[in-house]
Amino acid sequence: MCLIGRAIPRAEDVALLTGRGRFTDDATPDGAAHLVFLRATAAAGRITALDTAAAAAMPGVLAVIDAAALRAAGIAPFAPPRVPPQLARGAVRAAPFPALADGRIGHVGQPILAIVAETETQALDALEAVAIEIADRPAVADMAAALTGPAVWPIAPDNRLFRVEMGDAAAVEAAMTGAAHRVTRRLRISRVTAAPMEPRGAIGQWDAAARRYTLITGTQASHRLAEGVAALMGVASDRLRVVSGDCGGSFGMRNGALPEYAPILLAARLTGRPVRWIESRSEAFLADPQAREQVVEATLALDAGGRFLALSVGIAAGIGAFALPGSLMPSFNNLPSLAGVYRLPAIHATVEGVHLNTQTTAAYRGAGRPEAAHVIERMIDLAARATGIDRVALRRRNMLSPGDLPYRNALGFTYDSGDFPAVLDRALTTADWAGFAGRRADAAARGRLRGIGLAACIEIAGGPPSGPMPEYAAATLGPNFCTLRLGTGDAGQGHATAFAQIAADRLGLPIDRIRVTTGDTDLVPRGTGSFGSRSIGAAGSALARVCDDLIAQLLPDAARHIDAPEADLRFAQGTFGLPGTNRAVTLAALLATETPTVSSALWAATRGPSYPNGCHVAEVEIDPETGALTLCRYLAVEDIGRVINPALAAGQLHGGIAQGVGQALMEAIRYAPDNAQPLTGSFMDYALPRAADLPFFDLETLPVETGANLLGTKGVGEAGTVGALPVLASAIADALAPFGIDHVDMPATPAAIWEAIRSARA
Repeated sequence: MCLIGRAIPRAEDVALLTGRGRFTDDATPDGAAHLVFLRATAAAGRITALDTAAAAAMPGVLAVIDAAALRAAGIAPFAPPRVPPQLARGAVRAAPFPALADGRIGHVGQPILAIVAETETQALDALEAVAIEIADRPAVADMAAALTGPAVWPIAPDNRLFRVEMGDAAAVEAAMTGAAHRVTRRLRISRVTAAPMEPRGAIGQWDAAARRYTLITGTQASHRLAEGVAALMGVASDRLRVVSGDCGGSFGMRNGALPEYAPILLAARLTGRPVRWIESRSEAFLADPQAREQVVEATLALDAGGRFLALSVGIAAGIGAFALPGSLMPSFNNLPSLAGVYRLPAIHATVEGVHLNTQTTAAYRGAGRPEAAHVIERMIDLAARATGIDRVALRRRNMLSPGDLPYRNALGFTYDSGDFPAVLDRALTTADWAGFAGRRADAAARGRLRGIGLAACIEIAGGPPSGPMPEYAAATLGPNFCTLRLGTGDAGQGHATAFAQIAADRLGLPIDRIRVTTGDTDLVPRGTGSFGSRSIGAAGSALARVCDDLIAQLLPDAARHIDAPEADLRFAQGTFGLPGTNRAVTLAALLATETPTVSSALWAATRGPSYPNGCHVAEVEIDPETGALTLCRYLAVEDIGRVINPALAAGQLHGGIAQGVGQALMEAIRYAPDNAQPLTGSFMDYALPRAADLPFFDLETLPVETGANLLGTKGVGEAGTVGALPVLASAIADALAPFGIDHVDMPATPAAIWEAIRSARA
């Protein structure tokens, strides 16, 4: 009974599809008070007057909480962000980040105060009675302007928040000097927001007798959230319980403490009531962390034969007005992905974080890997165009082969396994690359421009490369039941199915007897969380070891039960047996007669990170008169290592590709350049991909198992997004090649494409 590799249907879906999911708002207890935030309407300024007396006297108002109330309660600002000392070039110059604005305003949407009332309507009415005056200051939202414009904070007069450097600058300079070809380009990577199906929200509770808080909110990392919020509240992490039920999407945004949580918990303590806050979608556009924004200056050097010699990359990363503890990491943590799947002997990369009068940035699906893949794959396409070498041939000429592995790239990632040429070949064959000319001709006959794009990508999963973080797994086995507890956080991925599948396979039990618990820090004592495509590799491998330990604990009982030497017993498919005989006992029978329950727990890390890799091919058609684009075909071949559940893996790839398509073609958070006012405040202004925008996704896996973890898995949660950004840029540039256009920055909206064509025709 091998369950690994089978497309077992998701156990979660019946409840979710019949309206029985338990999301944050569903957990609101009777008698809960309601909290709303007053948010800044200016992007930069100083609060010169704040009068809440009239608001506090409004009907139903229970409390008004401002920065002074937080200070009086001992609630601290966020811990300053850090950069690894081996990468940092100078100090990190970040302003203090209070949960509620304390005098200075850094961006529109910054929370200033909270009002708690019997009903949400009463709280919103009371907001209107707050008298506030803000002395506006000049604001900057554009990175180029920020580096020469007014300072967002006095601590960083030039708005440079930090600087990171990786690689060998001297080696790159020497290679560039002697190169036959050098290709340079500025690439812009747009600012986006996660836009999960379920907006953020939280319910705060205070147990006066136990002097303990409870925070109910959807999160992908309950223990990380508990530690972060407890630090703000000035209490030990065991004084704060986090409970995450069903979570309607996370994508990195729900990976730690955010400003709203401390005021909510203080409100619960001050009122003695549960306190509920659920953001509106419009509020989410102001309050949720954003992601990605970068301006990249890249140069790729090649010799006369098209061999890569060196890559130089300079990145300006728009961080925002404030920096959360994890805000800086996505801009530099995955720089080694710049090497791609290629022999690239010398790389030098710098990153400068830039203060802007915008919302802060944080991790978002891929957290630096899609950006790195976009840079190297775009530069290869541009180099192919500049040298006249076919872009597939150029990739083949420089691609690592299985015989090169393990391979340590120029920035420190060590690829342990994979067959990159085989993945490329499968993608080209399945996509019918050779037959594209005919499809292009058919499109031309209809007045359309058809292009085909290619991106061969690699990413790190379960990192960091310096040492993977541990994960918790525990299991209790008894007659007719098995309960699992894991330190990961499910935000829709299907953890209950995947982890039950691993345990059922390992123990030989029916999968419907296995129950999975995650998300509650009282029920799961430790945990790191779900991010970086780590869950199956880290928690799944720990769970497999836990299951093996359960069997080892039961061996003596099994030996006594069938009167056989313990050392000679073998366990397979749910049965202990003595080879060569008919003496055997099933696990279920043993538990029913010998041992009531047996338990095991493990807190452990994998041996190292893994490196999922793949090749994406996409085809687009463009109307040259309007710029309208149709995504016609999309194929991805992925090496995600051992596949636990193909249906879950396909679901992750679907979602990742869709989010990548969104950023590549339509999504962008925009601010007015003169005053940093948000211009994208709803889905009227911020386009998300719909079903009609997406073709059928042709997905294949070509797994090469990794030795970095017990299960041989490589991770899949972010692979779709990593490949989608560069492959669509590649396809668009190919379609527009007749006009001499070799690149359109994201998002490649119809207006942007039309303008590029118009400029080329001029």
